[in-house]
Amino acid sequence: MSPEAFAAIGAGLAMVKSKAVMGAVRLAVHGKVFATVGWPGADWAVVKLSPPDQAQLIEVSNALEAESGRRGSRGVTLVRLAVLSEAVANRVLIAAWQSAMSSPAPLSKTG
Repeated sequence: MSPEAFAAIGAGLAMVKSKAVMGAVRLAVHGKVFATVGWPGADWAVVKLSPPDQAQLIEVSNALEAESGRRGSRGVTLVRLAVLSEAVANRVLIAAWQSAMSSPAPLSKTG
């Protein structure tokens, strides 16, 4: 799957805003980033899943792996786009989107 196709699937989900940042594309809903396409490299993406979703999806596809360290144990998942199927891409992005939708809203800055 191409990075552009992955980003297009994510951007097509309800209320998603995409933003180019330093050569990558960030996908966010309600101000919460749930996927970054083009990081850590051009043919990669990273998504934020719930730990149960992460475990289940890693079992389904060898295109997914938990990021090392504490972030990985919290659901941050690396995606090798070159070997990712469209079906798994849809599942991953929907799970990440749902996780972002259900997490508490970020605190607003007051000044």
